[in-house]
Amino acid sequence: MTAKTEFPLVSIIIPTYNYADFLPKAIQSCLDQSYKNVEVLVIDDGSTDNTKNIAESYGSRIVYIRQENSGVSSARNKGLEQAAGDFIAFLDADDYLTENAIKIRLNAFLKKPSAGAVITETYSQKGNSMLCKPWVKTDIMSDKFYEDLLMGRFPFGTCAALIRSNIAKQFIFPSGISNGEDVVYFLKIFFSAPVYYLKEPTAVTLWHGDSLRHNIEELKRQGVSLAQAIFDDPFYGAAIEHLRKDFTANRHLELFRKLYLNNEKKIARGHYRKAISLKPDRILKIDYLIKFIKACF
Repeated sequence: MTAKTEFPLVSIIIPTYNYADFLPKAIQSCLDQSYKNVEVLVIDDGSTDNTKNIAESYGSRIVYIRQENSGVSSARNKGLEQAAGDFIAFLDADDYLTENAIKIRLNAFLKKPSAGAVITETYSQKGNSMLCKPWVKTDIMSDKFYEDLLMGRFPFGTCAALIRSNIAKQFIFPSGISNGEDVVYFLKIFFSAPVYYLKEPTAVTLWHGDSLRHNIEELKRQGVSLAQAIFDDPFYGAAIEHLRKDFTANRHLELFRKLYLNNEKKIARGHYRKAISLKPDRILKIDYLIKFIKACF
C-alpha cells in the first residue's frame, strides 16, 4: 500500500452540523475499527446544538475542529487540509462504518496497488430495516468509473470510499453546492486514477427526515447548477462533454421526482419538461410519466 510504514495512517473526516443525536455512533464506529491506525477528524460547521460537548468528551481520541457555519463542502475541505493520513475516508455524521470497513478497503489496495481509490457497497438503513442490493456480483477495477458516476449507474456513497491521500488532496469540494457536492469531488478522483469497486458493504447510510438529501428548499435553489459545476470545469477538457445532455436530463428528472413527492408540483412539472426537451427518450420512463400526468391535475 505504501512504502512509508507497514501500517499506514488512515484519516477519517466527519463533517457535522447540528447532528449531535447521530454523531456518537459515527465517531464510535471509527474508534471501534478492527484496523487501529486511524485518526478521526470531526469538523463542526458551527453547530448550535450539543455537538461541541459530545465531540470534546472523546478527548484526545479524536481531532475536533470548529469553524463558522460555511457548509458541508467547507467542512470537508478543512478536514482535507488537516488530515495527516496516507489514506483519506469521509463519513457523514449521520452514517457509520462497519467494524472491518477500513481493513477491508486497505486490503483491496494490496490486491490492486495501482488503484487510486477503493469504493464499496453500503447498507441503507431506514428505521430497523437495513438493506444492501449490490450493483454487480463481482469486484471490478476500472478507469471509467467517472462515467458510471455521472450516469448514476451505481449507488455511490461518500462514506464508502478510501482514497490515497496524494490524490485526495489534489481536489476540493465545491462551495455553493450542498446536494451533489460529493459527485463534483469524486468525479475528479475517479477521472484521475483507476478505482477498485468491492461488492461487500462497509458502511451504513441512514435515511431520516433531517437528512440534507431531502432539503427541498436547497434543491429548488440549486436547480441543475450541479451540471454546470461539472461540465463547465476546464479540468476535463472535452472528455466528458458527450455526457452533458444525459446527465442534465437525469438531474431534471431527479429534481422532478423529489419536488413532486414534496407537493411542489408546478416546479416539478417544469423540470420534467426540461428533461424531455433534452432527451426525448426519457418519456419512456413510465413511472416518471405517470407522476407527471398526476402533477398536471
